Amino acid sequence: MVRPPHLFRPLVPALLAASLATGGLARAQSRPVEHAATEAKTAKDPREGTVVAIDAGELVVDLGTARGVRDGDLVELWRPMRVRHPVTGQILNERFKIGSIRLLQVRGTLSLASAEGPMARPPATGDQVVVPGSTPVALPTREPTQAPTKPDVAATVGTEKPASTAVQRDQDAEELGALMKALSGAAPERRARAYRGFVSSHPQSPYAKVLLEEATALTVEREPSAPAYAFAERGLNRARAGVAQRYALELDARFVGAVLHVRRKGTPAYRSIAMGSLGPRFWSATLPGDAIADPGLEYFVEGVPSDGSAVAIVGTADRPREADVETLPTTVREPGQLAQVSIQSEIASFNVKKANDYVFQTEGTVGWRMRDEGIRAVRSGFGVLRGEGGSLRDLDELGKPPTSVGLTYGYIEAELAPARGLSFIARPILGLRDGGVTGGAQGFIRIGNDLQTNLSLGGEILGTVGQRGIVQLEWKTIPRVPIVLRTEVTTQPSRSDIGARAIAQVGYQIVRDLTIAARVSYQGRTINHAGPGAGLAASYQW
Repeated sequence: MVRPPHLFRPLVPALLAASLATGGLARAQSRPVEHAATEAKTAKDPREGTVVAIDAGELVVDLGTARGVRDGDLVELWRPMRVRHPVTGQILNERFKIGSIRLLQVRGTLSLASAEGPMARPPATGDQVVVPGSTPVALPTREPTQAPTKPDVAATVGTEKPASTAVQRDQDAEELGALMKALSGAAPERRARAYRGFVSSHPQSPYAKVLLEEATALTVEREPSAPAYAFAERGLNRARAGVAQRYALELDARFVGAVLHVRRKGTPAYRSIAMGSLGPRFWSATLPGDAIADPGLEYFVEGVPSDGSAVAIVGTADRPREADVETLPTTVREPGQLAQVSIQSEIASFNVKKANDYVFQTEGTVGWRMRDEGIRAVRSGFGVLRGEGGSLRDLDELGKPPTSVGLTYGYIEAELAPARGLSFIARPILGLRDGGVTGGAQGFIRIGNDLQTNLSLGGEILGTVGQRGIVQLEWKTIPRVPIVLRTEVTTQPSRSDIGARAIAQVGYQIVRDLTIAARVSYQGRTINHAGPGAGLAASYQW
């Protein structure tokens, strides 16, 4: 199992502690010679080590290739014991074998190891490691309470390192300890520079190698974190099954493109849709209707910076955003089936100079479109008509007051289509006026399909109000902008002299099913008996 170099980062303080303890050899120069002999008896064999740390259940020991061990070596683990005798007060030292460990990764000064077989005690920092074949140095069972007064020079022969080496090691340990204290809480880069500086000034230090390894681990190039990007979106809270829906959002100015990924909830694959620019920072895409279905919709958005990479901005492939999809009706509609509601209102003046010949009309309709051929649609509605009028002789020559007209009516309408491009419309009308009940009718021939550009020819007879002939073109070639051009020849509102009307209506589809429209008109009976008109209309279908 390969461990990254930063595994040994926590060991620097432990090595420092070990070095400070080793530094005691130099200080032994000032002690009585007999005491130095006692320390020589307790010194470790070169093929013995210590557990300096435990990381993730594995042991870190200070045995390396320099001490003659290799990967896979089986070594012994001993527990040192140091107790004070409860009666004599003497310090008693001993150690006990608690099990065996296997060296997994051996480096120059440190190795990773794991327990091999049952252990008498759980391994702990400070346990001693003995390589089989070496002669464990027996610890003295008792320590004298006082140092001998007579030095035994012979006891130190061959067991003590030269005084200059021990003193140098002690100085290195003290300097390294001061350095560690000064670097507490420092940034990794600063610590790495400090470690290299120490090695540069102490090239022969026993700590040089591990400090260089630590400095290298601290300066390993790290993967730069992803830059923070800003975005704003309203989200897809609800979507209608089978109906295309537009999605837009605002992205960080650093993006030069965006991609919308969408899928039906529960399916593995996403459909990717390139988003179009709506101007600086704004992007949009249209979700196709066949991508929106029960039981829900999942999506995420990736932005494309100038380097051509893809950055997840809204959700991710693993954690996408979710949107509810409205349940389809229990009765599935055939193509072209629509429920329709509309209302329109207008005022038209035939004599703007005297305001004595005008009509105001409001009409509302609700209906159901079923198919292209056969009984195409049935509709029902109501209307309110108010106005004033009279003959040109009475109003302009004789100056008589106009006649007031009022009618409230209702109707039903059916559209029969023997072919997709041809239909007949019939509307019987029943109305109420001041004098009682009146009736009327309206009829059209439609050339073309009502959902596309079409031409209607027809007329109307409306009780005591009058008659009118109508030619109407519905122009639906501009997306989201339906246009109606209409001409009328009429005797309304008071069965007076014939007048003519020219009407233009322009609508705008705010959303897929809602359209609003504005209407302007000009009408007159003579060049001097004429005036403008205006109106509004709205329609909704689903």
